[in-house]
Amino acid sequence: MSFKHLSVSLVLLIQGALSPALADSFQDLIDGAGTVDEAVNTIVEVIEKQGYEVPLIVNHAAAAASVGLVLRPTQVVFARPPRPLERRFVNRSTTAGIDLPVKFLVFEDADGDIQLRYNAIGYLLDRHDMPTSDLLLWVLRGATEQFGDLDDGLITVPSSQSIDDTVADLTAAISANDAFRIPLVLEYDAGPVLIVFGNPNAGTPLMQATQEIGLDLPQKFLVWKDHRGRVQITYNDPFFAAKRHNVQGQDDRLAAIAGALANFAAAGAGS
Repeated sequence: MSFKHLSVSLVLLIQGALSPALADSFQDLIDGAGTVDEAVNTIVEVIEKQGYEVPLIVNHAAAAASVGLVLRPTQVVFARPPRPLERRFVNRSTTAGIDLPVKFLVFEDADGDIQLRYNAIGYLLDRHDMPTSDLLLWVLRGATEQFGDLDDGLITVPSSQSIDDTVADLTAAISANDAFRIPLVLEYDAGPVLIVFGNPNAGTPLMQATQEIGLDLPQKFLVWKDHRGRVQITYNDPFFAAKRHNVQGQDDRLAAIAGALANFAAAGAGS
């Protein structure tokens, strides 16, 4: 699997700043959490002590309720790494910005147990084809699962505009549709801009089918410049996310989401 249960690998995820003993106690705290809110509070407390920022927490269940849908308690925490680590990833592969900030998905499963998922660092390195001559990245890759030849699931569209104008047109196109919300626009120190947005009417049924897909929701656009100075828009193929999390019977909905993403990207690109 390309996502993992919380384990001592979390030590590597947060730059080796946690000792194994602290990682074990963190696991114990999560296991002892009675609610998703309690588990999220624990995660936030621990990662902020390690120098991470939390620019966004998305309460998928509350978003579902706001449009009259029902979803078991499900939240995703966006955790922005310390800037040197963030720059290290983005400088080695600009598209890695679409998988940052690091996300922690916390949810209550059908048995009432609290579950936690996050992306293994190896997944990020492999998906974005990062060179691992860097010692830290080499250690992180060696300590995580490898996934073989990986379809990266990224769709990239060239923009005829500047980064600023592309971001402005993307956010305008998304905001023009009342069903969509933009909870976060984040500019990385290395230059790319991440736009996080979503539509509970579209995303909730996917999570009702398989809660784990909440790790890849809300949707995101990354606006960035390639090595030739050309502006690009990158986003996740919704069919890739559905395959990754084994979502079944949602092809029509996924096609509609894919169409909306393509239309937004075209607007941002100045097409």
